Amino acid sequence: MFAKAEWFGPRKFSGWGLTPKTWQGWVYILVVAAPLALIPNLPIAEEWKTPLMLGWAAVMAIDLLGVMYRIKKDERDTMHEALAERNAMWFMVTALGIGVAYQAASSAVAQVNKVDPILIIALLGATVVKAITHWYLRDK
Repeated sequence: MFAKAEWFGPRKFSGWGLTPKTWQGWVYILVVAAPLALIPNLPIAEEWKTPLMLGWAAVMAIDLLGVMYRIKKDERDTMHEALAERNAMWFMVTALGIGVAYQAASSAVAQVNKVDPILIIALLGATVVKAITHWYLRDK
């Protein structure tokens, strides 16, 4: 929509997303962030501020996702990204599993049944996504 893929590169060492690599990319990031900082201070009715911020954030998220999709990567970049994503996933699954085990053990000691359902949903959701991906790739 607004941003161009050549303004950005994939973020490699500090999480997920994009890293500006030209001055246009930095200006774009500032233009995207400015309304999110300014809207709460506008002299408009409070009930309009949240929808304005959510609308702006949604449009910009769609634009940035489009840029992420259009960034050119060679085979080596794609393989490195896949390995990094796999390793990050293994760490997250391990941390979530330890969290569930800790909550289950501590609630058993306290004789209450309390485990955060978000942790369970995250683990089950990851399992479902992995299964769907395997089915899709097997049939392709």
